[in-house]
Amino acid sequence: MNSTACQGPSPRWGTPRRPERATRGEILIKAGALLGWTFHPWQRHVSSVALEVHASGVPYYRTVGVSVARQNGKTLLLLARIAMELLGRNRTVVYTAQDRQHARRKWEEMCRALVAVPSFARRVVHYHTNNGQEELLLDTGSIFMIVTPNENAARSLSVDLGIVDEAYAQRSLDVVGAIGGTMGARSHAQLWIVSNAGTFESRLFRHYTETGRAQVENPAAPMAWFEWAADELADVLDREAWLAANPTLGLPNGVIEAHLSTQALTIDEDKFRREYLNQWVDLDSMTGIDAVTWAACRDDEAAPAGQLSLALDMTPERDRGALVVAGESGLRTAIEVIEHTSDVERLATRTIEVAKRARAVVVLDRGNPASSLLPTLEREHVDVRLIPGTEFARACGDFYDAVRHQRLAHRGDYRLADAVLGATKRAYGEAWVWKRRGPSDISPLVAATLARWGVVTATAPLVPAIY
Repeated sequence: MNSTACQGPSPRWGTPRRPERATRGEILIKAGALLGWTFHPWQRHVSSVALEVHASGVPYYRTVGVSVARQNGKTLLLLARIAMELLGRNRTVVYTAQDRQHARRKWEEMCRALVAVPSFARRVVHYHTNNGQEELLLDTGSIFMIVTPNENAARSLSVDLGIVDEAYAQRSLDVVGAIGGTMGARSHAQLWIVSNAGTFESRLFRHYTETGRAQVENPAAPMAWFEWAADELADVLDREAWLAANPTLGLPNGVIEAHLSTQALTIDEDKFRREYLNQWVDLDSMTGIDAVTWAACRDDEAAPAGQLSLALDMTPERDRGALVVAGESGLRTAIEVIEHTSDVERLATRTIEVAKRARAVVVLDRGNPASSLLPTLEREHVDVRLIPGTEFARACGDFYDAVRHQRLAHRGDYRLADAVLGATKRAYGEAWVWKRRGPSDISPLVAATLARWGVVTATAPLVPAIY
């Protein structure tokens, strides 16, 4: 995180305020006050930095990108920026969002908010809402319009301010190319691109997110970037993570903590991470192992041999668990489910029994409920290898690659098949780990992943063992 002058939670990635530069940020803040709003600290910070200007009055930043969780006041900031531009002479402002329908709805909401302010309403010459002819015209000669988010957006116009709202929905850069092309003759023009995080399909906003992050410390960058986001490894119930992505959390007229708590418990985790923790969820890498690929690894003759590795896993609710063994089978790793049960005591007993007989190491994920069996296993003098989450992520990647390249063998056990088909992936830093799809119990898959990892990373010489 770079240093900025922002009061309150700093953006995780943010262009800093450069005090040696003049700024028109106070004008934007006053525009917000004209509309009846007091800006939150994060909005004041963006205003101050985004509107830094040369001595000639030309902005340092032709493009302004803002990435922040939902309900933190993006729309109010945009509306104040629009009002500020419209009060200038002969300005053209265009707005777009996910599609024309969404853009029209939001444009009408913004226009109603503007004309509800008496001092602003007196400047309105006309306000047309007819489909295809939507425009708000002021006596300054300035006009506010919507455009369809495609390669023809704003064609034939000369645009002073372009707004791309909910930018995560754009699957191409066409709309930016189109609007940007209309700004060529406007030295003071700006393009604002605003959204919360998206998915792998969000090509436009991903491009600006990556570009913005890379340019925040570059004083010559033509783009100002501001991104409030939680750490990728943050828990969805971590209040510090909420604050990192929601700079208005707990402030008057800001995001309400109880709302985030409710949403974290009731909506899909990926959606919560995107919308409320402002984290990117790459759906292209979220797909698990498909049935055809898994079936290709079936070998009814394969049996774990050599130096065996055992692994335990339990569901988060501790209502079921699995014990899996892995060992060599020719050039492949063979895996087999020994136990899959709701009887935790039996799971522990069987683990001790098999580990002693096979002289096998038991692999446990430090963050899994199964690690609670560690004292029991150690009392019975069972060798245990406890691995951290970062190593488990590597184990998941290794298992996935082994299945794809048929370096793993199984006997078609339905318990494993159900677990494999019931799993997807979730981001874990720059890597990923297995994630349950709905109510699926994937403990056999997780245990199999750990067991294989124990085999491929073993340093002890191979000795015959029978389990």
